[in-house]
Order: sequence, then structure tokens, then C-alpha cells
Amino acid sequence: MAPLKSFMLLCAASLLPSIYGRHVPFELNLTWEVGSPDGNPREMIFMNGQFPGPELRIDEGDNVEFIVHNHLPFNTSIHFHGIEQQNTVWSDGVPGLTQKPIQPGESFTYKWTATQYGTYWYHSHARSTMADGLYGPIWINPKPGSPQPFGLISNNEDDIRAMRRAEANPRLVVLSDWDHLTSEEYQALQVYSGLDVFCVDSILINGRGAVHCPSADEIYSYETPYLRGAIDNKNLTDKGCYPNIFKTQGNFSYDESKIPPGVNSGCVATTGSQEVIEVDAHEKWASFKFISAAFMKSFVVSIDEHPMWVYEVDGHYIEPKLVDSFSMFNGERYSAMVKLDKTPKNYTIRIPDTNVDQIIAGFATLSYKNGKDLGPSKPYVNYGGLNVSADVVSLDVKSLPPYPPIKPAAHADKMLNLTLGRIESSWQWTLQGSQLYDIMANLDTPLLFDVNARKNLGSKLTPSTTNGTWVDLLLQMGEFPNTPPIQAPHVIHKHSNKAFIIGFGQGFFNWTSVEEAVKEAPGSFELENPQLRDTFVTNALTGPAWMLLRYQVVNPGPFLLHCHIETHLASGMGVALLDGIDKWPEVPPEYAI
Repeated sequence: MAPLKSFMLLCAASLLPSIYGRHVPFELNLTWEVGSPDGNPREMIFMNGQFPGPELRIDEGDNVEFIVHNHLPFNTSIHFHGIEQQNTVWSDGVPGLTQKPIQPGESFTYKWTATQYGTYWYHSHARSTMADGLYGPIWINPKPGSPQPFGLISNNEDDIRAMRRAEANPRLVVLSDWDHLTSEEYQALQVYSGLDVFCVDSILINGRGAVHCPSADEIYSYETPYLRGAIDNKNLTDKGCYPNIFKTQGNFSYDESKIPPGVNSGCVATTGSQEVIEVDAHEKWASFKFISAAFMKSFVVSIDEHPMWVYEVDGHYIEPKLVDSFSMFNGERYSAMVKLDKTPKNYTIRIPDTNVDQIIAGFATLSYKNGKDLGPSKPYVNYGGLNVSADVVSLDVKSLPPYPPIKPAAHADKMLNLTLGRIESSWQWTLQGSQLYDIMANLDTPLLFDVNARKNLGSKLTPSTTNGTWVDLLLQMGEFPNTPPIQAPHVIHKHSNKAFIIGFGQGFFNWTSVEEAVKEAPGSFELENPQLRDTFVTNALTGPAWMLLRYQVVNPGPFLLHCHIETHLASGMGVALLDGIDKWPEVPPEYAI
């Protein structure tokens, strides 16, 4: 029972008010201007005149006052991805659930306490406008005395001290994809054509990048045999995009002629710019906190000739893993500790797509202070996201146990069954199985202020839970009419507190209970020290698959569970969890509507 007790203490600590935390004001002025992060100009969102937004670096226990001034020509909101908002649900930033949208010319103040440590980020949660650039990084420094896993990386005291210094002053690296269409144009194109559009123009590192246009032969060389079979041996476009066929679109009506040139094909290279991250070998170690602010793509992360110790995932320490590369999806955060013991020069940071639906890559430079120009560095992965040799070590994302160990409850009080897939058209996705979540519902009467407004979404999209109970979320990737048996990974984000990944497997979850499933398929479950995440990647590339999450209801209020691929949420892939409906929170007068 000790691990379970430790988890309960963790929850209890997050419930306590901050006694010693500082008051941290943070102001954000949002403007709509022309920018060209990859060398191609388009209208986009700037925050205090910059992109990405300014870093928010605070300490665990601090009280944040995050003031947003909306000078955009449309409404907006800000969500703090991964921040549990314990007792501050009104600052979760979801229009229709926890607030009204911030109208043009208006301001809104979010107040919350940093009850956690780790890597997080803030971003727009209004329609798909995150794809227009509204995002920025958050780093919360752990309180003194917090257990840290650096002794599992090295037993050398000098190394451990250097790693602690690196952790206290990390490099925040925001990864994102970028398109030359605005988010409104991108979404409208799906409705107009009937197609699920998934092609982008570039990959950015800290807001810098360029459009790359490899030759047809080069693109072909990055295609795996599995990929060629999956797309019926058809050619990829000159932007590296997959063709619009049954296996990528399903058997729905669409008109490919309505897609204008430049969206899926018609690559035009740009010079753009490249991020340079300087390190000093005298510091011995450097911490890189990678944040995926992608609206569409997933990435493979590597630093040439520099193995990485992955030690924090989604804002929580894990047992460190030594790897050469790792994959990360929309909204995820991975922290890597890197030893600075190589020849002082420049090394390429490579961020290709995972080869799931497009062959595309972005690049940055790791530059040693006072280094010399000694030629190109040796890669672990290529432009297509594939390992360059058999001895390259990739992260096993199925085994990332928390540090120190945390054990969830052995049994849950309730299970919510969710089925993921396409319905009605190629571009519309459901999380519930038969209904689409309307992100425009209840904008004037958010559920936090009137729980009866759930009728506008329907009971299937607003499941309720009881405070203090444990809940299982079953994510079933299945076969829908008119769709192929495989589907690209979905990235499911849970607002409020994190959840444990206690099981996953191929096929359908046909058991009548979790207990029965554990008995018959024990290898599919981990109940002793399972992953603790706020972002969950499904995988049904080979057919139906399932994932089982478990969390405790400790923070009453309406919290969104949704796919973090922006077009998927905009088309309906979400549900509102009405947590602790028996203890519904009382909203402070300053947030009354």
C-alpha cells in the first residue's frame, strides 16, 4: 500500500493552498500581424510582439496572474496545457465549459497556483487558432528537496550537481508545424472539399524554420515498405504528402479538385531562418525541454552525435532512459539531459515527421561556445524520420515509469467507454463513438456556470463522475462504416489532473471488467508503477486497438477530454467530463458572468 499512499499524499499536497509562493504577474498582448517564420509571409498571432510567446518560468507553489489583452480581430482564450487548475477551474481556458471567449478589445485574467513542477505550455483554445501561432512555453522549477532522478543517470557527484544546475536553467525548445493557410482557411478547406487535410508547409523550432523541397527520388528513398503498401504504391506529392485514397480518407464523398495548388503539392522552397542553441562544455550537462506545439504533425527528435537521457515526460519525472532519438506528438513534453562532452563545434538538431502522413523535417543547431567549423555532424535519423543504422536507440514509449514510483488504486469505481474514429465525412472525428462535440456550444452559458446547459451537447458527450472516485477511461480505436481498419494515431489530452496508462493492446476490449481483462491478459496491463500522463497517444496503424486510463476525481468541474490534433477537435473529437458533479464548484464573484 505504500505506493498508493504516496500517490494520495501527492494529491493531498496539490490540494493545499500556496503559503510561500510568490505572486507572479504575466501580461500577454495579442495582435494579428504579418509574419514569416519559415520565410513565407502570412497573417498570424503575435504575443507581446513576438512568436512563439514569451517564456513563463516560475517556481512550484507560485501564484500566477496571467492577464490577456485581446487585440485580435476575433475572440480567443488561453489554456494552460497540463496545469491541473486545482480549485481554479475557471482559469482552464475552454470557451463553453469554463469561460466565455475573450472578445476583441477585451481582457481576461487567469489566476492559478503552480501545484506541480515540470514542463508545460500555454496556447489558444478557441477554434483552431493555435495553428496561427498562439502558444508559448512554461517551466515550473521543483520546490527544494523534491526527489530528482539524476542519481540514476550518474553516481558521480560532480555530474549530479551539474545536472541539477542544468535542470534549474533549462533550454525550452518549442517544436511546431506551420502552414501558409490561416487556421480559418485550413478548416474551411476541409468543409468545402470534404477531405481530411493533413499536409503542412514546414516544421519550426522556437518559431524558426524553412520550407524544404526534396527531390522525388529523395522522398521515395524515405518511404518504408509498409508505407508503400499502405498507400497502394502511389506516389507522394512534392511536399511529401500522402495521396487522397481510401486508406487516408475513407469511403466518403469528397472533391479533390477543390484543393488549390500549394496545399498538398506545389512545394516552393524558402531560405527562412534556423534556431541556434548555444551550450558551454564547461557546464558539463544541458537540459533540453522539448514541447510539441504542433497542430497537426508528430515529430522525431534527435541531436547529432549526442545521446539523450529522457528524464521527464508531461511534467513528471520518470526513470531516465538513454536514447538517440524519441518520438513526440501534439501537446507532449519530453525533457532530455545531454552530456556536453563532444568536440566543440556545431551539431544539427533534427526534427522530422514520424513518417505517419507526410515526409517533412525541420532543423536547428546545437552550437558549442567557442567551437570551430569542423564540417557536418553525423545524424541518428534521416529527413524521413528513419534511423540511419540498426544500432540507433529509439525511446520505448510503452515503458516510462514515474520517479519515484506511484501506484494507482487497484480498482476503479466507474468505466467510461469511448470509441474513436471517423463519422459522417473524411474530416469529422468522434471521441464518443456516435456523436460530434460542438466546440461552439454554450459560449454564452458555459457549463461551469450552468450545468444544465449540458443539454446543448447531450448526455453522451457530458458524462459525469463523483468526487473522490476512481474512473477508468477506455479508448477504443475500432472499425467504423466506410473507413479503413487502420487510422493514424490520435493524441488525447485530458484537462485537469493527470491519468495513469494502466493498459493497452491490439484488437477490441471484449472483457466485461478490467479485473477479468487483467486475469486473462496480464501482459497488457501495468498497475504497479504505470505511466502518469496528461497526453495519450493511441496507435491503431495495424488495425483496432485499445488503451485504458485511470484517474481519481479530485478537482470538481467541467474538463475537456479531446484529440489535440486541432482539426480533429474542431470537427468534433471531444467530450466534456463533468468531474465531481456532486461537489460542483462555486465560482468567485470576479469570474461571474
